[in-house]
Amino acid sequence: MNKKDEQIEQKLIELEARVVDEEKTSVSAPKSASTGMTVTNNSNLEPQVDVGRDLQFFAGLGLIFTGILMLFNHVRVGTGFFAMMGLGGGGFGLLMIPLLVGIGWAFYDSKSKWGWTIISATIGLIFFSILSSLVMSFPGISLLGLIMMLAPLAFGGALLLKSMGGPKGVQQKMREERLIK
Repeated sequence: MNKKDEQIEQKLIELEARVVDEEKTSVSAPKSASTGMTVTNNSNLEPQVDVGRDLQFFAGLGLIFTGILMLFNHVRVGTGFFAMMGLGGGGFGLLMIPLLVGIGWAFYDSKSKWGWTIISATIGLIFFSILSSLVMSFPGISLLGLIMMLAPLAFGGALLLKSMGGPKGVQQKMREERLIK
């Protein structure tokens, strides 16, 4: 053998020795029957799973949803006094004219952008008119009832923030996502 072959053989022997030493120090699983490969359990490569944080996160979301549901359930929505008498707020009958023009235009030429623009703008204005005529009220409630309604929002927000590692954890996560420089 020449000198290069001897050096290559020496390097292979050193490499085999290192591999054997690493196998002795690592925890090995049995060989897989399908691949014949040995799977090592290296904790540095696997992500750490914290079930407690996941539970806090989903409990926080659930409490926030419960608080919003309780608050929205208590708000009463109706029309204004003048809208009930027909004196404003709910009058959008004139918007039917451009809507019918837009529908006719789109029916005549379905590829007309102007017809579809008129239809979508008119529907948007009708939707805005309906929403602007609504009156939302918050009926009388005791202070304890209000606290009981808003407490799940506060607790849920705190649990959500805690599951993310607190304010510093949120900042660190945002830096990782490159949202904050």
